[in-house]
Amino acid sequence: MFGDHSLYISAIKNNNSLRLDYKKLDNEQIVESNQSVFISKDEILPRDAVHKINASQNEINRTYITTLLMSDDTKLVKRNLSKRLKDYATTNLNNEYDIAISKSKLFETRHYFEATGIDYIYSTFHILNSFIEKNPYTNSLIVLFFNNKGYIVILNAKGEIVFAKVVTFTTFESVKNSKFYDNDVIGQKLFDELHFFEVTDTINTIINEFYETTNDIFIEEIRFLYTVKQLNEKQIEQIKDELLVDVFYHPISIDEELFELVKDKRQHKSFIIARKKKSKNRTKVLLTFLSIVIIGLVAYLTIPFQDLISENNNQKNQTQEYAKKTFTLPNHVEKNLIVEQRVKELFNIIPFDVVLKELELTKDTSTISADFLSDDIYIKTMQPQLLKLYKTSKIDFEEKKDVVYHGIIENSGEKIIEPSMKIYKETYITDEFIPIIRVTEQLETLLPKNAKVNFKSSYKSDVITFNYAVSFVVKDPKEFFHLIDVLNNELYSIHISYPITFTNTDAGIQIDFILQFHQPK
Repeated sequence: MFGDHSLYISAIKNNNSLRLDYKKLDNEQIVESNQSVFISKDEILPRDAVHKINASQNEINRTYITTLLMSDDTKLVKRNLSKRLKDYATTNLNNEYDIAISKSKLFETRHYFEATGIDYIYSTFHILNSFIEKNPYTNSLIVLFFNNKGYIVILNAKGEIVFAKVVTFTTFESVKNSKFYDNDVIGQKLFDELHFFEVTDTINTIINEFYETTNDIFIEEIRFLYTVKQLNEKQIEQIKDELLVDVFYHPISIDEELFELVKDKRQHKSFIIARKKKSKNRTKVLLTFLSIVIIGLVAYLTIPFQDLISENNNQKNQTQEYAKKTFTLPNHVEKNLIVEQRVKELFNIIPFDVVLKELELTKDTSTISADFLSDDIYIKTMQPQLLKLYKTSKIDFEEKKDVVYHGIIENSGEKIIEPSMKIYKETYITDEFIPIIRVTEQLETLLPKNAKVNFKSSYKSDVITFNYAVSFVVKDPKEFFHLIDVLNNELYSIHISYPITFTNTDAGIQIDFILQFHQPK
């Protein structure tokens, strides 16, 4: 694969950064290597990284870029069954298993590298399997920690994979945003302790889950593979004592394992095929140019002039027809961010001595139902803030009950707001029309498990829109904002629409809203 003068780049997206590892090769031997790191919090390749990668590709023609799936919720499937999976992309893992990932998730990774191109995409399970092939173990549970996930396999007495699972752990950012975070030192200590307990509990749960399904395999050892060390020796000993099995903890290099996968010519394990590299041989370029000139002259001398005019007109008509078919889907990220901003603004206006009972938002109005300790809280504290968002705001109090006033605030004439972050132009998946059943299934995977999703209506304009009524109960409004983050990561035009209602119930906060899914005709 690597020629006389080649460049290999591994581009690994972590939670908040992108790390590039460069290897220059001559005759397949590494002659130079270096690394660089870029801040990357969005699902778009940072511009400075794009510039650096493209500059390298322009300098060295045979440049190969490899990465791991950005959303690696893959599953292992027996090879004889993998071809039956619909809406999944599959590739080989080993002699027994293929790896399957939804086509939309694979598209997200390819889209991230749209500005530079990408040659190889692997799963983290490829890294784990490669390690096992080079270091055979038996009757073992092996975990590879990467980002905030754990990729887990269990091996039988023959060293074969008999169980696989992906688990998610709490991120440091989640701890940092919690009410228990005071400073970096205390926050890091809290995160380390939380991670230790999560790992211990998760492994114990998986072992019990595994033993419920089999009685002929006994796990004799546990091996933790890490890219960033998060557990100390004392904690490893504690896990060993609690689970009563040997526990080993050692590092693994994702970059080096990826490099070995790319060089392996025995099997093609990437989810995609590498781009063809254009030759820079001057002789070939000259011959190609001369061929084009000769063909052009022959065409000019042999094809009647009227035919040339007719062909040109046909091309123009095709271009005009294509232009008429162009369309624009609603920018779901922008719409969701506006909803998020408005809801957060209203929540922030509610003072501590007011108990919110219900909040309802429409496109132009909002209604707040709450209990007040005094009847002047609204005038002194809330109304001035609400008038920054709406043209009018008024309150009606019901009869006083004990020491509590129950009031309903009506706000109307919403003032136009702009999202507080930059909105990028969206590129959507539009390969085929998706029927209602498949759209409903897609939405159910994005929404909380307890969500009720009911199809309400559809209508056609420049695009087709499906409207769904969604309802679910949460313990914290943050789960609503998390859902917005999930929707904004989708490459379909899916956004929350009005009316939106938050109701305080005995079970928790019930949230109701309309969810719209847009696609071309």
